Amino acid sequence: MSTVLPIILSTTKGKHYVDTSEILRLEASSNYTIFHMYNGKKIVVSKVMKNFAPLLESRGFIRTHKTHLVNRLYVSAIKANIIIMKDESKTKISRRLKRNVLSIMNTQLN
Repeated sequence: MSTVLPIILSTTKGKHYVDTSEILRLEASSNYTIFHMYNGKKIVVSKVMKNFAPLLESRGFIRTHKTHLVNRLYVSAIKANIIIMKDESKTKISRRLKRNVLSIMNTQLN
């Protein structure tokens, strides 16, 4: 039996109960966080990304840049300073975080 790990995302349209396994990545945008979902949907929340980082990092997400947090289950490839997700979207890896990102991804592969 799989464990469902939902989080509640409050938007102007109401509350969304989202299983973290459905989230591809988060993108910071000023005072908002954009949740990019596996089904292509985007959910915009009026909270900064650092509010979600501790919870999601404990659930398999990786900070790749000050503006991005990705679900490592959906990482397709890493090329230079770019992460390519399974939906073919791309996010930057900051120089400061690259060693940590590679370490986490190598641990996952072993």
